[in-house]
Amino acid sequence: MLEPSRNRAKGEKQKQRTTLEKCLIPAVAVVSVIALVFLILYFTKNCSPSEEECTDKNCVKAAAELLEFVDLKKDPCDDFYHYVCGHYIKDAVKNAAPTPILQITNQVDNEKKAIIVDPISKRDSKPNVAMKKFYQACMNETRIDADKDANFWEAINQLGGWPLVNGSDWEGDSFDWVDFHIKSVKLGLPIIGFFEFKPAVVSDNTTILRVTKSAITRVSLTEYPFLMGGLMRAFNGTGGTSEDISEVYEFMKNVKKLGEDFKEDGDYNSDILTVGDLNRECPQVPWLKLLNGLSSGVREFKDDTKVVFGSIGKYCEKLHKLLGDTSARKIADYYVWSIIHNSYDFMSRKVRDAFEHLQFMREERFKKCFDLTDRSFLYLKETLYIRRKTNPQVKKQLEELIEIMKKIFIEHVKASTWMDEETKKRGVEKALLIEKVIGADDILYDVDKFDKLLGVDGLEFSSDVPYQIFREKRIRENKRLWETVYEETQDNWEVFFDEVDGVNAFFAAPLNIMIIPAPILTSIFFNYKLPAFMNYGSIGRVVGHELQHGFGEFGRNVILKNNEEVDWWTNATAEAFNKTKQCAIQEYERVPFSYKLNGTLTLEENLADIVGIDVAYEAYNEWVKRYGEEKKLPGIPLTPKQIFWIQTGTFLCFRKLDDENIDLNAEDVHAIPSFRVTAGARNSRYFAKDFGCPEGSFMNPKEKCRIL
Repeated sequence: MLEPSRNRAKGEKQKQRTTLEKCLIPAVAVVSVIALVFLILYFTKNCSPSEEECTDKNCVKAAAELLEFVDLKKDPCDDFYHYVCGHYIKDAVKNAAPTPILQITNQVDNEKKAIIVDPISKRDSKPNVAMKKFYQACMNETRIDADKDANFWEAINQLGGWPLVNGSDWEGDSFDWVDFHIKSVKLGLPIIGFFEFKPAVVSDNTTILRVTKSAITRVSLTEYPFLMGGLMRAFNGTGGTSEDISEVYEFMKNVKKLGEDFKEDGDYNSDILTVGDLNRECPQVPWLKLLNGLSSGVREFKDDTKVVFGSIGKYCEKLHKLLGDTSARKIADYYVWSIIHNSYDFMSRKVRDAFEHLQFMREERFKKCFDLTDRSFLYLKETLYIRRKTNPQVKKQLEELIEIMKKIFIEHVKASTWMDEETKKRGVEKALLIEKVIGADDILYDVDKFDKLLGVDGLEFSSDVPYQIFREKRIRENKRLWETVYEETQDNWEVFFDEVDGVNAFFAAPLNIMIIPAPILTSIFFNYKLPAFMNYGSIGRVVGHELQHGFGEFGRNVILKNNEEVDWWTNATAEAFNKTKQCAIQEYERVPFSYKLNGTLTLEENLADIVGIDVAYEAYNEWVKRYGEEKKLPGIPLTPKQIFWIQTGTFLCFRKLDDENIDLNAEDVHAIPSFRVTAGARNSRYFAKDFGCPEGSFMNPKEKCRIL
């Protein structure tokens, strides 16, 4: 009872100290301070970094976000899914929270949108500034209306005017549809001509010019004559009667019908001919004049220049007859109408209203301008997003992570119990040859080269007039067409944006390539500023998962060398694998669930989950050997390795299974979320040790399903 004795002593008369005591007291005090310092140094020196807390803002934020998922009151050895996802599940329905994957997808979409709609900043490149100015010009309806379509009319008057508006003042004696088309394109006016010109990729990996039918499409609405009447009123036009408008509309429909009757088979290689051949097939058109006029000196066309045009002869004959039966006024009326049709968003309120009255619901301006900007600067926002998300620090960390994981994975292949020695040897060779794509192909990071491919290199607008900005962008688009045609293609990079621009990762097994797109390098999947145990648990699990996809049954046939596809499994290995995989099939089908689960359908994904997690865990241990142990997250009573395991599952957390939008009867190659969170950890060599799970508990079964 130390405390009461000391209290009583305060009431007693203090005993007088001797001279020796007076001398010893300071000495003892000094010794005590020194001893305390040594104790602090001792314990500090012997305190593991994993027992210290990381207190920088990134760790604090990560800790707060982690607590939004976990329920630390649950027993991780008995119910690891709810241990990882309990807090999320509890509040998800109440808060109408999307699943983590959907949340990240929305975040990625918003980050991409911001590249267009955010104010211009110093960090923006010239192409990004141009794209934002285009969007801002479209949004600035006040500035558009103030122009009163003056910029539009300035260009139209250079073409000779619009008969439906100019009336008898329109001079058509010298009208030539080829000249009109060429001049319109040079002025940046979006004319819909009688032919369309595109690059066609041919077998030798180059492009040549493809000549095809008119691109006119939307003419089926019977309201279009009323639209043209509305445009006349918007422009105070007196030069056209209702009969004139009907004739223009009929001409427009006939042009569209000609295009519909013209069929192409798409086999460009069998149709490679020359401009001379095109002249013979379609003599009604002065092709050299038209092509050299449109290309404006960027390309020079001669009779022996290669082109693709298919069976265009009948189209030309019918078009020639149609043009011969149609007055110059009606052709000019059609041409100007087509220009307005493709640019009315940048024209005055009366013109916009005339078009928008055809729609059942007026589209919000910001969405219209965003979509128009996105189409006009195709793939630019995605390119800028990828570059920002995969900066040098990100790529350096990920390249090291993948390199370590490949090394660990090779050791797993060598230790496989179902592969024979020949298969193991090929498996190691295959693993060493795996290529990786982080973000995108290298060409995207070659700013000068790729921006030129996109047609935005050095793009700057000379005016703040919205319609002039629109025209200048069209001029650049036309220039890009003629610059890229007859050039070697760049590995069909457009496919990358179309196919793998989502929150996912891929292993292209036949090509032996792992692809980590930029959108997955965000939020709970990866943050280069966070401790490695978080990234190895999340993106590391994903990488391990994808590696296994290259080494399961779907990854048997692969191109290893000399572009030859080989099956690197022997028959003995295939037979052994058929026996080994049964454990994963049976484990999934034993899960108590209200719907029958198909372990065969989900086998590839389940094996990837089981193998990938252990590979990621061992890779993290290798990282620790290189760099030392890490500090833990603040305020969370868990070790770095325990948080590693939580990170392997948070992205799979799922709201309660009462969501009416979820069809649990639908076939899916992926297992139910709870199984995906627990299966890899439950069958791991390491999970039970990190959480102290007794043998025989749910998360530490006596017999574990081992694949690699």
